[in-house]
Amino acid sequence: MRSLLKPSFSKNIFFAAMLFIIFSFVVLPAFVNAQKEKAADEQEALKLNSTLIQIPAVVLDRAGKFIPDLAQKDFAVFEDGKRQEVAFFTTIKQPFNAVLVLDTSNSSADRLRAIQQTATGFTRELSAQDKMMVIAFDNEVRQLTDFTADQNELQEAITGTESGYGKLLYEAIAKALEQLKETTGRRAVILFSDGVDMKSIEASLESNIKLAEEVGAVIYVVHFDTRWWIEADARKHQTKKPEKELPFDVDVRIPLPPEYGGPDLTPAGMPRPRIEIGARPSPPIVYEDGFGNRRSSVNDAPKDAIATQLDSLYGEADEYMKTLTSRTGGALFEAGNFEATRSAFATIAEELRHLYVVGYYPKNEKRDGKFHKLKIEVTRKEAHIRARSGYR
Repeated sequence: MRSLLKPSFSKNIFFAAMLFIIFSFVVLPAFVNAQKEKAADEQEALKLNSTLIQIPAVVLDRAGKFIPDLAQKDFAVFEDGKRQEVAFFTTIKQPFNAVLVLDTSNSSADRLRAIQQTATGFTRELSAQDKMMVIAFDNEVRQLTDFTADQNELQEAITGTESGYGKLLYEAIAKALEQLKETTGRRAVILFSDGVDMKSIEASLESNIKLAEEVGAVIYVVHFDTRWWIEADARKHQTKKPEKELPFDVDVRIPLPPEYGGPDLTPAGMPRPRIEIGARPSPPIVYEDGFGNRRSSVNDAPKDAIATQLDSLYGEADEYMKTLTSRTGGALFEAGNFEATRSAFATIAEELRHLYVVGYYPKNEKRDGKFHKLKIEVTRKEAHIRARSGYR
């Protein structure tokens, strides 16, 4: 009886062993791989349903020069105070899409030529792969080109601009940002203006900032000062028509400043006044009263209606430019003369091609349209990083 069972028992052991081997080396690995693939697919599906937040960042040393040798491990990203896992990183020089927004309002013929000359100089900073659109504004917003790398087309559009009255700045920025929505890669707006808006209806400071946060474009401002000439002209008109009620009409032609070859309105030997936002000028503003007499406002005199109105107008402009650039990771440059303007445009072009881009999938999956604060840090000592402060 025992001898009859032996072969059958041995066969059972053999088959059990074979089943164990097949399960261990074929079935189990296949099952594990399937689970891994399923998990990977679920993770990929999660990522596809998430929004990859990309943060363009400029990293400079103490001398203001770009630091080119940082790696992904050198960056840390925080959203609303919570650290995020960096999922995307690039340091490769890439072409960019930019919208150049030109303020042609209230410009004399000479001043318009100065704006055109400096703006066309910026087009020469572009590489063959960079694409730019040109928008000009005064009492209307005009798109002069589509996105193009053709420098001749861009320069012809710029030199063909005309001056008008009014300042629809906010509407011009809104149009620029809407055009950038359809582009990919690095995106930027370069505004050449004094920052003053008058009578925009379809856009506001708040809506500009919200749209900029949604689009994720970097915004730069090359700022030229017009307050001194506006105030000098307002005081000249005040002497002619002292009975005129405020607010006075500031839609007047602005003469070309001395730095651009225009007339110097100050007496011989007196430096041109430098006006700080919200403060009285020093030395006093000097102006022609319309009768050949040179007059000046007094520094220590109480603020009159003209100064108060201009403080408000240019204070708002100052706040707009600073907020728009700081919230998007851009920068504000002063265009005091031709050389400063050319230098600003060259710096902007160089920065746009050397931006680090750090990306992550936010742990907070709520798409509530609220503003989320961003903070990006770099481990390199004494490095200064500039990036947008949040997104919607």
